[in-house]
Amino acid sequence: MEACPSIRFGAPLRTREIEAFEKDAELLTAEHLDLLAQIELQLRTVRHTMRHIERLRGARYRVGQELTNGEREGVLGSLSTEIDALESQLALARECCGDMHTTIEQMRKRVTALRGRLAISHDQPSSGGASGGESTTT
Repeated sequence: MEACPSIRFGAPLRTREIEAFEKDAELLTAEHLDLLAQIELQLRTVRHTMRHIERLRGARYRVGQELTNGEREGVLGSLSTEIDALESQLALARECCGDMHTTIEQMRKRVTALRGRLAISHDQPSSGGASGGESTTT
């Protein structure tokens, strides 16, 4: 098992365990904030996607009577632009979802590591013999 680089030499094992636990908890908090930012980005992406879909559904693109060649080219050009924008938004949404999955997986691994530390800490007798994991001196 690798040693944590922030472990001080000569520090009691319990102190080192607490420091490592606190460091992981801080990292978990940072990852959670990253996840919130990714969710906000996803919501913005969905909102933009809905706007593009609404534009595609708009009356401007509906054809009632036969169009001239010039009108047809204009409508098809506008449709193509809207579809390109929609594809771009969907690609961004997919990338954001992948980032969220990665962040969640990192968080799950960190929580598992925290659970492992808790189990190891629980199995080891505390250094002072007091209940609750705190040492007392006489």
